[in-house]
Amino acid sequence: MDVVRQDAPRPDVADLEGFRTWFNELATIRWIGVECVDLEPGRVRSVLAVRDEQRNPGGAVNGGVLLAAADVTAGVAVTSTSAPGAAVATTDLTMHFMAPAVESPLELRVEVLRRGGRAVVPHVRITDATGRLCAVATGTWAVRDPA
Repeated sequence: MDVVRQDAPRPDVADLEGFRTWFNELATIRWIGVECVDLEPGRVRSVLAVRDEQRNPGGAVNGGVLLAAADVTAGVAVTSTSAPGAAVATTDLTMHFMAPAVESPLELRVEVLRRGGRAVVPHVRITDATGRLCAVATGTWAVRDPA
């Protein structure tokens, strides 16, 4: 799989499979290690196959890795509800850590809770391979529709 530059043209979200493939090939997404496996407007399921360098000395996944994975996965959910060509950006993201994320792979499920004119609120749940809830996050994304 080739790595797509961050400035590569984004496919129309009406082509969900093309959009999912485009997302999975972005350089930042590959670097984090997230893979979007299911996508529908406003809902995303992704997985993170944890690498050893993403773990803290205690063996759990570093919180910053979880936050980064939540951010990019929620961004896909937000983008999937936006007009073609819209720009989206995280303006706020709060994560609550519930339990150490130890058992890989991790699953991230995102649901857009509210879509307003210029702001979207997604909610993220992260579970480990045993199904244990490890973290939840809620944030706000600004949306600038194309002119």
